[in-house]
Amino acid sequence: MKKEFNPIFDDSEDWDFRDSDINYFTHGLHPYPAKMIPPIAERLLKRYASPGDLVLDPFCGSGGVLVESRLAGMNSIGIDLNPLACLLSEIKSNPINPDILEKKASEILSTLNKKIMDFNFGTLNVDPPNFFEENILYWFKLKTIKELTIIRDILKEIKKDEIRRFFDVPFSRTVREVSGTRKNEFKLYRMKEEQWNAYDPDTFKIFKEYVRDSIKRMKRFYNEANKDVYSKVYLANSQDVFTDKFSHEGNKIMENKPPSIIVTSPPYGDHKTTVAYGQFSRYSSLWLDYEEDFKKEIIWNVDNEGLGGTDKEVPSMDYDYLQKTVEAIQNKDEKRAKEALVFFFDLYKCLDKMYELLKDGGYACIVVANRTMKRIVIPTHYIIAEMGVDLGFNKNVTFYPRKIPSKRLPWRNAPENIPGLNGMTMSRENIIVFKK
Repeated sequence: MKKEFNPIFDDSEDWDFRDSDINYFTHGLHPYPAKMIPPIAERLLKRYASPGDLVLDPFCGSGGVLVESRLAGMNSIGIDLNPLACLLSEIKSNPINPDILEKKASEILSTLNKKIMDFNFGTLNVDPPNFFEENILYWFKLKTIKELTIIRDILKEIKKDEIRRFFDVPFSRTVREVSGTRKNEFKLYRMKEEQWNAYDPDTFKIFKEYVRDSIKRMKRFYNEANKDVYSKVYLANSQDVFTDKFSHEGNKIMENKPPSIIVTSPPYGDHKTTVAYGQFSRYSSLWLDYEEDFKKEIIWNVDNEGLGGTDKEVPSMDYDYLQKTVEAIQNKDEKRAKEALVFFFDLYKCLDKMYELLKDGGYACIVVANRTMKRIVIPTHYIIAEMGVDLGFNKNVTFYPRKIPSKRLPWRNAPENIPGLNGMTMSRENIIVFKK
């Protein structure tokens, strides 16, 4: 018999953080889709964990939870299958001496200024990379490709990996800024034709500005961060890691120390319609210095490898809210109902392993929004509560409801592609708190 959960809704506090600064320190180093805003992680960590504890974020995205863990004096581990997300998480959460960065930036920009002069005078021959992406000229002007190549070649000469990866972040931000993608979109749409025809971004100026901004942010973070704790990031699919005794490439991720708290915001399961992490990251990752086979295998498949991204047969899951939701969607579209079921099956497997891994008495804090599918609102928070309690978490499940005033998401979409027919996407979230 399935265990029933006891929902406890606590709306006594403001979890919207409408007027809060969400880009302080390294949080503002680089844009990323659907980020958990820092004040949420900060409050959850202070309420449910203590300095010195181990924090796990199995869907770490760009690393906001890891940054807040470092500031709170807690060790942290993040896992994500997106190479760009792992780069951002690693750099944002590990303090680097700003004096070293200033010195290296001076060298980089000095070299760049000389190459800019040669390039402008036509005395520097630039061979653009031989990208496997066939339509690269659809997204970047040839001049821009050559300018990015000059910057990338300079960064590749940096010997120390940690320092090179730091400068990869403003470079990635530059790539996105100078591409032809619409800047207010996460999915890949090129700007309108007349705008594209006149588009002539100053690549070098943009890169220099982002370098200076990145160092300023790291300096502030370095001065406040606790340097006696660690932050580790693993490029992996949480589903695979969790089914392999929490090891990655032969290394025990948890190092025999169970996490006292899990703070995470899993994907919504709608990579193709609303939050396309892979599409957002694609051209930054293309320009970063990864091996060609790796880029083909991983970068191009981020959205397909996430929760619910791969079509497969799944066993029946006897949960009331899930069953009723799937049946309602099935009445409109059997294919979409199957996609919802696959997503929750993948999420179930991760919840199972989170429970197994979490320290006894520890807390799992999961931030989710209730998306719609075929205009059916999916009660994701209740479905997760059903599954979590059945897996062994305490039946008293706390929900902190919040509006989404600042998370970058489209408020409306038209998934059926019917002209004039739009539907609301996600404007509210629930923070689910389980206790083991």
